[in-house]
Amino acid sequence: MNIFRWDMKRYMKSTIAWTVVLILLQLMYAAFYPSMAKETEFITKWMKVMPKAFVKLFGLEDMDFSNIMNYLAMVSSIYVTLVGGVFASLVGVRSISREENEKTVEFLLSKPVSRLEVVISKFFSSLVHVLIFDALLFSSLFMFANIYSSGPVEVEKFVAFAFSQMFLHFTLMNISFFVGTLRSDGALSLGLGTVFVLYVLNMISKLTDKAEFLKYFTPFSYADPSTVIRHGFPEFSGLFFALVNIALLISSIVLFSKKDILV
Repeated sequence: MNIFRWDMKRYMKSTIAWTVVLILLQLMYAAFYPSMAKETEFITKWMKVMPKAFVKLFGLEDMDFSNIMNYLAMVSSIYVTLVGGVFASLVGVRSISREENEKTVEFLLSKPVSRLEVVISKFFSSLVHVLIFDALLFSSLFMFANIYSSGPVEVEKFVAFAFSQMFLHFTLMNISFFVGTLRSDGALSLGLGTVFVLYVLNMISKLTDKAEFLKYFTPFSYADPSTVIRHGFPEFSGLFFALVNIALLISSIVLFSKKDILV
C-alpha cells in the first residue's frame, strides 16, 4: 500500500481550497496597493502619531510604503504568517491523530509496512501539501507584486521573505505533527493552540524590552516579515529551523514506534 499517495489524494481538495482562498486575499491586498502608494506621505505622517506599541507590533518603524515589499511585509504578518501557519498546523496534526480517532490506523498497521514507513510516509505527505500551498501562494504573490508595483520588485528580498515563511510553515507543521503523534484526543485543539500561543509570544516580545527574551522561544520571530524584508534572512534563523525540524521529526518517529495504539 502506498500511504504517501493515499494521503496526498485524501487531502488535496482541502489544500487547494486553502490555497485559492489565500491567493484571492493576496489579490485583494495587492490591488489596493496602487491607491495606497499615492498616499505615502499621508500614511507616513499618520504612522508618526500612532501609538508606538502598535507601530512596533507590526514592524512599521521607518517603513517606506512607496516600496511594495514593505507593504507586503505589513499585510503578510497576518494572512501569510498566521493564516498560513494555521493551515500548516492543520496539515500536521491531522496526519497521525485522524487515523487513530477514526480507527483507520488498524487498517494501516495490518498491511505489510513498518511503523517507521507509516510515520515517514505521513510526514512527507504533510510536507508536500505545505510545499504545494507555499509554492502556489508565493508564485501568485510575486506575480501580483509585479503587476501592481510602480517599480521593479526586489527579487532577492522577495526570495528571502518567501523562504523564511516556508521554513516557518514547515516548522509549525512539524510541531503539530509531533502533537498528533503524541496524542490523538484533543490533538487539533492542542496543535492550533500551540500556534496561537507562539504567535502571541512573538507579539509580546515586540511590545517591551523586558519581554524581548520571549522571541527566542517562538519560530515566528525567526521569520518576521518586516525584519526579513529589511535585513534579509540570517543564517542563524535557517540553522534554528533546521535543528528544530530535525529534532521534531526524530522525536515523532521514536514516539510513534513505541506508542501503544488502541485499535
